[in-house]
Amino acid sequence: LVAMSPLDLFQSQMEHGSTEAKVDAMKRLSVVAFAIGIDATLNDFIPYLQKIALKHPPQEDEVLLIMGQQMQLLVPTLLKQSPHLLPLLPILERLATLEETVVRDEAVKATNHIAPFITNEPSTLLNMTKRLVSADWFTAKVSAAGICATVYQVTKDEELRYLFRDLCQDETPMVRRAAAINLGKFLNQLTVEGVTELKPILEALCKDPQDSVRLLAVASLKDLAPTKLDPTWTTQVLLPILKNGSTDLSWRVRNNLAKSFSDVAKALNLNSTFMSQKTLVMACFVSLLQDQEGEVRAAAVGHLAPMVHWGGAALFQTHLQSLLPALADDVVVEVRSKCALGLMDSTEGATLEDQTIVRAFTPLLENFLQDEYSEVQLHVLNNLSRISHLLPQMSGVVSAILNMSKASNWRVRQGVAKLLPHLASARGMDFFTSVLLEPAWIALLLDPVASVRTSCVNGLPQLVKVSGEEWMVSTLLPQHFKIYDHASSAYLIRMTVLRGHGKIATASQSGSLFYQVVDHLLRGLKDKVANVRLATSKSLLEICSSGECDESVVASQIRPAIEQAIQTEQDPDCQQYMQECLMKV
Repeated sequence: LVAMSPLDLFQSQMEHGSTEAKVDAMKRLSVVAFAIGIDATLNDFIPYLQKIALKHPPQEDEVLLIMGQQMQLLVPTLLKQSPHLLPLLPILERLATLEETVVRDEAVKATNHIAPFITNEPSTLLNMTKRLVSADWFTAKVSAAGICATVYQVTKDEELRYLFRDLCQDETPMVRRAAAINLGKFLNQLTVEGVTELKPILEALCKDPQDSVRLLAVASLKDLAPTKLDPTWTTQVLLPILKNGSTDLSWRVRNNLAKSFSDVAKALNLNSTFMSQKTLVMACFVSLLQDQEGEVRAAAVGHLAPMVHWGGAALFQTHLQSLLPALADDVVVEVRSKCALGLMDSTEGATLEDQTIVRAFTPLLENFLQDEYSEVQLHVLNNLSRISHLLPQMSGVVSAILNMSKASNWRVRQGVAKLLPHLASARGMDFFTSVLLEPAWIALLLDPVASVRTSCVNGLPQLVKVSGEEWMVSTLLPQHFKIYDHASSAYLIRMTVLRGHGKIATASQSGSLFYQVVDHLLRGLKDKVANVRLATSKSLLEICSSGECDESVVASQIRPAIEQAIQTEQDPDCQQYMQECLMKV
């Protein structure tokens, strides 16, 4: 084995090994090619791969699938010029005709990857496409539909339009499905005149008797570039297709359209002068939101936020606002979950005015926060900071958040912990002190789940910014010091408090607050538990690395304390961080 060249070893495994050995060898195809160099690859390796691909009966599907994957790694890192790439095409053409779907798909993917680099002899690509389109068996035609757009992009040969039209009109449903999937991508490569010429084909696919063809053809409109077509043309051709798709008798067609509705709407390229047409599009969207099938409603509501931004505040108020309560109370959990996320995403971008958000969203958010499923609650909690400035006008939402600090699901408690600094900013420190400090903040800081405690720690810099030094010194620090002193048997709590002190120190940088937290933080260097000393060392390293903290305190307190502690420190991790601190100061 040692004396064998990479190519000889590869051939030995392929010719005398089991299927597992062949798979193992094929996974090293690109490694072998790079090892033997470009000349040997072109003269010896690729001809051998052609022999493998063209073998009858064909090799195992697993082997051919990996071959298609590995060939993509050769271009353009090893094989860059057109003459070097042309020998790969017979291999891919053979793979594109096989029965196994995953092998054909990988061959199409590889062809689309390699084709843009074939610039000198594009006719070879065209001839390959012609052979696939004119093949007797449907498998080759299915693959041809997948490469037509890329081949047209490379060759610009108008004959491809007729070839693709033949695929769209093929008597085999599998071929028409493949053409429908790639319809939008192919139309994207054509001029407006070319798209207009294929208009009958587009309409025919969208009215195909097979719903499996219709659902793919309607959804393929999402691949059209939004600025490619004139709005007048799209309202005459594409809008009726969208309307018919949203009311199709087959729920599968409606579902597939709902999955990409906002992208299809953007492809229509409608501007403010086409308000009646935009209203019709929004009516189609409303139809999907009210569909009798829960799966369709769930797919449609996933596009709620993009459609709000697409239609603007006016269409939101006239078409969507009245539907929100029904969606928020939907019996399908996925609908409620996506509706919660969609509402929060709708608040961004200044599409909706603040008062509209308060009026329309407040009762819905209260319901979501009280939902029996934590997924729904988390979509609101994790995004509520986007509208934290509106929380003073949402008292019910704030009350619901306070109740959720005791939720049994730790992810919900984590979401509340992340939100508390935003509540302090929105409602003021008096409200935070009287309502949130002990029942929420302190409780979550002592939470048994580390991720919840960490969320509190990570929110401290913002809390420092919102509250100011005086409140931190007079109100919060005494509470933290008290917790630390009473946690002699709970080293995890001591670690949490000390990590919090590090965050406060880097946020305050100087002054009385900085001095007090650093002084207390240094106590951690003498803790009996190595993990606590390690957390302290990491926090001190953050302070020393910031470059903005009070240098006099760093020099007079932190450095001497570390120098003293490192002399007796036995833990190697603690020693490493302490040494890094000393290097920084």
